[in-house]
Amino acid sequence: MNQKIYSALLFISLWYLLYFLNVLPAFHVVVVTFLELVVEAEPVLGKTLLQHAASSLLRVLAGATVAFSLSIPLGILMWFSRTYNLLHPAIEVLRPIPPLAWIPLSYILFASFPNPTVFAQIFIVAVGAFFPSFVTISDYVRGIPQEFIELAKVFGARNFDLLTKIVLPYSLPGIITGIRVGLGVGWMSIIAAEMIASSGSGLGYFILVMYEVGGRMPEILAGMAMIGLIGYLMNTLLFKLEERFPWRLKSET
Repeated sequence: MNQKIYSALLFISLWYLLYFLNVLPAFHVVVVTFLELVVEAEPVLGKTLLQHAASSLLRVLAGATVAFSLSIPLGILMWFSRTYNLLHPAIEVLRPIPPLAWIPLSYILFASFPNPTVFAQIFIVAVGAFFPSFVTISDYVRGIPQEFIELAKVFGARNFDLLTKIVLPYSLPGIITGIRVGLGVGWMSIIAAEMIASSGSGLGYFILVMYEVGGRMPEILAGMAMIGLIGYLMNTLLFKLEERFPWRLKSET
């Protein structure tokens, strides 16, 4: 029997054990609730689970676009020692700050915007996605074998040639990995941000409201299932994209 089937059976068995201990609702109840919320609007908020998921995804995509627009070029430029010496200390100071710790500052920064909460959430995603993607890409770039560089210099390659013909191609798998890691952190960040800085929609906001209106466990777990499903799909798609690079394994061995 397939390993995934064993995992699914074990998961469901543990779930029903917790159900008989009155910790969780029955698994089939959560599944039915999930399917109902996908196609029917929840009466308290008036939106389906898919609509909440779409709101969260749009904010993640906006924040991730900002993050990767900065992390990719800056990460590649970390190949230059001057850039590394300039940015590395600041990155190491800012990187440990959790994305949610930026929420008060984000409200101040975007207070004059027409919808400050949404902009604050996008900012939180950008912060959450930037640092892991930047560090992943820069580490990959800094790990380029020096003999490649020296050999290219022997044939007269200048810095621009090295950057475009060696550093950038070699770094492509690292860029994809950085995007995958950054998106994962960004996805977790938006869910938490929606719970703290609510804007009337989003999966995080949905879960929070379901808790506040009476601790509706099936709805809460359905929302969590949607979060996990989307995160799994994003990670799987990007991992498959990573595997399309034939030089990936060679460069890591």
